Amino acid sequence: MANYKILPQLGFGEAVRLASSRLSVFKGRSRRSEFWWWLLVVLACNFILSTFVTDLLVGCLLSIVVMFAALSVTVRRLHDTGRSGAWVYISYALGAAGQIVTGTSSVMNDYIEIAMSGNVDKLMAFFEDNAGSFFLIVLLGIAWLLSCLVVFFMVLIDGKPEPNKYGDSPKYVLVES
Repeated sequence: MANYKILPQLGFGEAVRLASSRLSVFKGRSRRSEFWWWLLVVLACNFILSTFVTDLLVGCLLSIVVMFAALSVTVRRLHDTGRSGAWVYISYALGAAGQIVTGTSSVMNDYIEIAMSGNVDKLMAFFEDNAGSFFLIVLLGIAWLLSCLVVFFMVLIDGKPEPNKYGDSPKYVLVES
């Protein structure tokens, strides 16, 4: 039976340096600590940008760009659990499609304007006239949310100590007896 030693958890600085140096690396494996610290940085950047950008289309496009900074580390995190990165690509594609449909649709800008006016009758008529657009936006949103939940539960799982088809474990080191 193989004997494995667990390496110390990555701290914030080390995890951010490692993840940022591998933004275009989609091979190999990443530890949970690298993933979660880097995701915190990406989400903070996304929040800060969304606070200052008031144009819906520009905000949606910026959100897509910023979230792509987490793509490679998420793929490597799934690799650590022995799973394909395809799950992440599906989730990102659905999220990007939803952002693009929402950001390029005048329906959402008009909806926000009417909703802010407080005119319920006008809002209900608007919903009836644009039911197809709202249905598409809601459908994409639900599909994206479900795909995010699948990926979320997958990244929570600890990687196996043994090497897998994606490489050696970044957390466990084989100790020779």
